[in-house]
Amino acid sequence: MFRETDSPYFSLSEVRFLSSLTGLISDGLRRALLLDDACADRADTGMLVLDPDDGVSLANREAEQWIDELGIGERAGTRLPLVIRSVAGQARAIAGRAEGIADVRLARARVRTQTGRWVIVRASLLGEGLLAPVAVLLEAARPAEMAPLLADMYGLTQRERQVTELVAQGLPTSQIANRLHLATYTVQDHLKSIFAKSGTGSRGDLVARLFFDQRATSLTALSAVPLHNSSQGA
Repeated sequence: MFRETDSPYFSLSEVRFLSSLTGLISDGLRRALLLDDACADRADTGMLVLDPDDGVSLANREAEQWIDELGIGERAGTRLPLVIRSVAGQARAIAGRAEGIADVRLARARVRTQTGRWVIVRASLLGEGLLAPVAVLLEAARPAEMAPLLADMYGLTQRERQVTELVAQGLPTSQIANRLHLATYTVQDHLKSIFAKSGTGSRGDLVARLFFDQRATSLTALSAVPLHNSSQGA
């Protein structure tokens, strides 16, 4: 799905073919979350410090392991996986837009490695100015961070996500109704739909399915960065 700048544009038939497959591909990726060890914890945290040209100034052993697992593709001169370079560039862009205004956001992406793990890549500038070095952290995606993707897979509506968030926070039906300005029976209807879509039969089952470590995360906030393809040679 990616081409070099000197390659011809996609033909109309190729665009139609890819468009016809997007639903199947996205559904397959979501369902794969339940079929592998994507939510397995990994304690190792990799750390990189990049210079303005994305050269590696410092790196710990764990970072090198993550780089090997992500893969750098077959493009000549490539030193780092695309997702690391992309997140580093995002960190510089955030700093550039801030223009002296404090901005505590981190550049972030979630990507699947060649072994099927999901890793979170975060980056931020160490200092001021676009020539400042960039710190990059790589760590395994925690189960709670995968909950939004699971919610997508189950097809939860925006309102159902809100109800699920409050269920995960331990609120009873009456408090959920008050918080969302809904009738109690409406919340109960939403819960029935959520249970049916997720294949669960109780609040406890639902929380265990979506938040394996019992910590709620936002299902309604916008994602920081879309998923990246870890294959660099495509």
